[in-house]
Amino acid sequence: MTADAKALKFVDLVNRVVACTRCPRMADSARVLGPGCGPLKAPLVFVGEAPGRLGADGSHLPFHGDKSGHNFERLIEQVGISRYEVFVTNAVLCNPKDERGNNATPSPAEIANCAPFLRETLELVDPAVVVTLGAVALKACSLLEPHSLSLREHVRTANVWMKRTLIPAYHPGQRAMIHRSFANQLSDYQYVAETLRRQRQPKRKVSSSKPRPDAAKLGIVARRILEGKAEGLSYFALHKLCFLAELASLEANGERMTNAYVVRQKDGPYFVDLHAAKLPQLIEGVQLRSEGGKLMLALPSQLALEDEAALTAPALSLSDRATVDSVLEKYGHLSDAELKRTVYLSHVMRDLLRQERATGANLYNAAVLPFKSQT
Repeated sequence: MTADAKALKFVDLVNRVVACTRCPRMADSARVLGPGCGPLKAPLVFVGEAPGRLGADGSHLPFHGDKSGHNFERLIEQVGISRYEVFVTNAVLCNPKDERGNNATPSPAEIANCAPFLRETLELVDPAVVVTLGAVALKACSLLEPHSLSLREHVRTANVWMKRTLIPAYHPGQRAMIHRSFANQLSDYQYVAETLRRQRQPKRKVSSSKPRPDAAKLGIVARRILEGKAEGLSYFALHKLCFLAELASLEANGERMTNAYVVRQKDGPYFVDLHAAKLPQLIEGVQLRSEGGKLMLALPSQLALEDEAALTAPALSLSDRATVDSVLEKYGHLSDAELKRTVYLSHVMRDLLRQERATGANLYNAAVLPFKSQT
């Protein structure tokens, strides 16, 4: 199947998911399937349980925005797996809520209702490896092709299923961490990365020896931007200035500064690693405050001066620093509205919008910048 034909089939699948009304209690929940799930040629598919109330039900990105999402993103990053190269979905594509509005476990009927969508997704993406996250996802896969696997007995094992490899893993949520610690789950994900490396013929090898530095380096870029804005700036502006810095590096040097995952959202490019809850770990000493309904960011001036050499010098080359500083000089004075207009006028965003109009696909949460090749 050609890439264009696959894309059209995916658009049709997404449209049918959006129109689905099989599960009454999920009528008001988002249908979480779309470009933000990952590339349609991904060699690895993660299957979770269902979108979380505080995560994917709002962000429309599977495993992003809540504690389960943060844990998942930490786990894949630490074993060298990028969201650019995997497809992430759920056994149930809408958020099931109880009578109090909290997350609930999907019922057997709800899992069965979504099973045809899961089958179509796997047949379309055609991954070499499928990883189920939790007992619900493992059970859902048994509806597509029967298996006798259990989470407790078969965690971190490779099993032949639907002519591909199925690896059961625990859900990255906090409750599952009681039964399988983060350290043990990290070993599970390392096994996944090693299995993937053996089974596919990659353009680049997945490094299993150390974490990818993308999130950390993006944090340094973001810090450099904050250091150049003594009065602080909005969370919105930070994402846009980081995008413009990556774009400037791509245009000047032929490659990005980082491989941080960036997607298109309604207000423009959004860096997954710059989720507000992650900023204190990425940018030491960052101060967050709400001002007029906006999330504002700043660094204490003394801290910025004391730590500048220690934190920025080792992580950013002279070229990268010059790129960030030139972007600040050119765009740092713009208002949020002007920054939004600027990023939407970039050739990357214009190309994405043209593609959206030409295909009729909804490219909300689609990856915006290319993956930087590594050797």
